Amino acid sequence: MLTIALDDDLQRLRDDLVKEGFRVVDRTMVDHADALIISGMEKNFMDMQDIRTQKKVIDASGKSIREITDELRGFM
Repeated sequence: MLTIALDDDLQRLRDDLVKEGFRVVDRTMVDHADALIISGMEKNFMDMQDIRTQKKVIDASGKSIREITDELRGFM
């Protein structure tokens, strides 16, 4: 089971991710997660990410829950 850290802006996705079989933690627990899902608001005007992590990062902006879960399953 993958553990997913979820950006604060995306808490509405928590139940759907749990139903799909993922363990979901908040972003403060990213060190204990396999992947991080961000809202896309972390990009600055030069399109550089403000998040620094070695984890897999998924930008959820414009994506359906199906697209996000498909991407997550690709990490398995």
